[in-house]
Amino acid sequence: MGKKGPIPIGNVIADILTRRGLGRPQATIELEKIWSEVVGSAIAPMTRCGKITRQQLNIVVTNSTIMQELTFRKQEIIQELNKKIPDHSIKDIKFRVGSTPNP
Repeated sequence: MGKKGPIPIGNVIADILTRRGLGRPQATIELEKIWSEVVGSAIAPMTRCGKITRQQLNIVVTNSTIMQELTFRKQEIIQELNKKIPDHSIKDIKFRVGSTPNP
């Protein structure tokens, strides 16, 4: 084995955050990109991806009309998301009306 030196504190903190599910900015960016591909460029700007918790994806939408449209397409969207990100195994999507960064 090679000689092990001190581990930079930044690496230790990043490892702890990742283990606790807090250090995933890249994963969030990927999820948002995939979400946009699945729902389309017309609807994606009116939504904001949240976290996946217990196989449920949380989505904030700008208004109830968009929420209704996405609710009608929910099963189709879940199938497409699971094809693109099978390691998450999304079983449900929870929509709520709120503010999004792209009004």
